[in-house]
Amino acid sequence: ICKRCTRTKMKYFVLLAVVVTVAAAVPVDVVEDEEGQQYYLVPVSREKRGTQWGLSGTGATVGHSGTIANSGGHRLDGGAYAGKNFGSHGARPDQVGGRLDYSHGSRTSAFASADHARHYGTDVNAGVRHNVYQNKNFGVDVTGQYGRHYGGPSGTGRASSGVGVVGHGTF
Repeated sequence: ICKRCTRTKMKYFVLLAVVVTVAAAVPVDVVEDEEGQQYYLVPVSREKRGTQWGLSGTGATVGHSGTIANSGGHRLDGGAYAGKNFGSHGARPDQVGGRLDYSHGSRTSAFASADHARHYGTDVNAGVRHNVYQNKNFGVDVTGQYGRHYGGPSGTGRASSGVGVVGHGTF
């Protein structure tokens, strides 16, 4: 038996051991009805997710978005998309991208995104907002953002960034 075959078998054995360990460690709730029939309670997590399909005269797009995590006031949403132009060659998508959005209550939020178009480069952006003061009619936020273009015909561009204080009110 060759060493490579032994290593491959060992990897599968370790993977199987991990799966069995996790399966055995998951708590299972069992309830019993009046007739003595037992039922396993399976936790169900309902998060909003959505897949979008689009078709136009120039191409097709598909995207998926949803809530990745939501507990203790922390929420992480994410999404990704891919697009293919009908006139382009090959099976690879012409545009791909994704975005992550984080929020903690109504006071703090952040995002990060990347969008790539074949032959035109990649745009990367990130930002954050924190509410430092809020009352019934007035609020003040501190914001920061960063963006940069990489690659493409014009090459990598200069980074654009900024920090600001934003006031908003209801009159």
